[in-house]
Amino acid sequence: MADQARRPPRNRPSGPTTPPHLADELEVYFNEYVRGSPVGFVSTFKWRPPTDIYETEDAFVVVMDIAGVEPDGFTVTFDAGVLIIAGERVEQASGRREYHAMEVKVGPFERRFRFAKRVDPGSLKATYELGFLEIRLAKVPEKPKAVHVDVESR
Repeated sequence: MADQARRPPRNRPSGPTTPPHLADELEVYFNEYVRGSPVGFVSTFKWRPPTDIYETEDAFVVVMDIAGVEPDGFTVTFDAGVLIIAGERVEQASGRREYHAMEVKVGPFERRFRFAKRVDPGSLKATYELGFLEIRLAKVPEKPKAVHVDVESR
């Protein structure tokens, strides 16, 4: 009983200083990874925007769906080999509402990515259009190509 009194109530947003309860984290995992989509109201401190990462011949490209977030509502940082995208989507409507479904997440979000190959932090370019953030980072060649030099004798 004492344990239940200390645990935050389920299905309510946690405050910024309250970490999510393990049961909530497991529910997020089950809903997102096993069922394929979120179901119900899940109490987590930060939500995870859907993100695609792909590699081209010379770059990594990160595309994140953060529709409804103003351009000044998020930050993009590259530090110690980790790309960090963080921000907050605020609730648009106000007043009393009776939800029949609630799938659009609001509140703070953060994603961290480490790349399989070295990238050039100076090449980071970010664009935001139609709710999609696109980030490009140029790859650093792993090994310089061998160069053959003909030696001339004098």
